[in-house]
Amino acid sequence: MDIIYLLLKAVAIIVAITVHEFIRALTSTLLGDKKPKKDKRLTLNPIKHFEPIGFFIAYATGCGWGRPVDTSALYYKNRKAGILITAIVPSVINIVTAVIFAVAYKMLFGFNIYLNTFFYYAIYHNIALAVYNIMPVSPMDGQKVLSCVLKPNNYFKYLQYEKIVQIIFLLLLFMGYTDMVFDPIINGIMTLIDIILL
Repeated sequence: MDIIYLLLKAVAIIVAITVHEFIRALTSTLLGDKKPKKDKRLTLNPIKHFEPIGFFIAYATGCGWGRPVDTSALYYKNRKAGILITAIVPSVINIVTAVIFAVAYKMLFGFNIYLNTFFYYAIYHNIALAVYNIMPVSPMDGQKVLSCVLKPNNYFKYLQYEKIVQIIFLLLLFMGYTDMVFDPIINGIMTLIDIILL
């Protein structure tokens, strides 16, 4: 494969991860959290959000992550609502970002093959990042959602087995079995965006 395509895919993944982690930092900050700014994570600088393992897994499988922004729910007026909002908003913005790239893709289609390819990768990986984040395993946002919807005792019981769940998930991911669940969702969202933009 042309090395340019490999680089375009890498850039698209980095863009998706940077958006996700910056929005997490921004959302938590707007809810009163001082930690993201103190940790210098309230930035669009991709170096601050880059996590090598998460990046390479995203490159190989479509499922990946950046260096999670450390947030503190102690600053939130409503702790549970703050945790939920901070967990959900980054994925929502990834979908919005995918829509923006889809608009650009349609407007500039045929203008340049490499530009079109980058837009496609950016659409796919923003959606993939949002979809895979529903998984209730660290470092995915689904774990934080689970902490809010489960009773504390049940959540702490789950945490005892989380590492096992995480290992099983990664094994299924690399074996390609998670594609049967997540690919139809990702492709369905891409198709829906395409229909909306017709």
